[in-house]
Amino acid sequence: MAYTVIRTDLMSGTKQPADLVSLRFYDASGEVAEVENGVIVKLEGYEDGEREVMKAVAATAGADLNECAIVAGVEVMYDERKKNLDEFINEAGKATRGYIPRSRNIFSVTAEGFVGGTVPKKGDKVGIGAGGKIDAAGTGLGECVDVEVAGRYTYYAIKIDKTEG
Repeated sequence: MAYTVIRTDLMSGTKQPADLVSLRFYDASGEVAEVENGVIVKLEGYEDGEREVMKAVAATAGADLNECAIVAGVEVMYDERKKNLDEFINEAGKATRGYIPRSRNIFSVTAEGFVGGTVPKKGDKVGIGAGGKIDAAGTGLGECVDVEVAGRYTYYAIKIDKTEG
């Protein structure tokens, strides 16, 4: 199974640590779960007894981007049989990295990061869809500003809409 590959092309968190969070992903039943990179999550505050790891659930359409993060865990695979980035998933129960979306930030994901694998064209608006994946038919998250083939992957660059109130 192929998972989403993400690039943090022009994300504030790469140089501004205040725009990074550590998060643990929870499913709809409140249990820790694995999560793909590129998923938009809603942050629900710090876990009990924690001051660094936040509880995160899949964001939904219309979510306030100021309460969200974009999952972008470091692709370290301990199974030596796995060699490609699309074989990586953030394990259930492990804290992972998330980027706070800021206006004009740009990140790129492969087709697996979109609801049903339906990708946008350059210039199309996108939103948040089922399971926190990007909805090519939605609005409110941003705009696809480029489609780039780099090696074995095709990336869809998403420029985040205005996040300030």
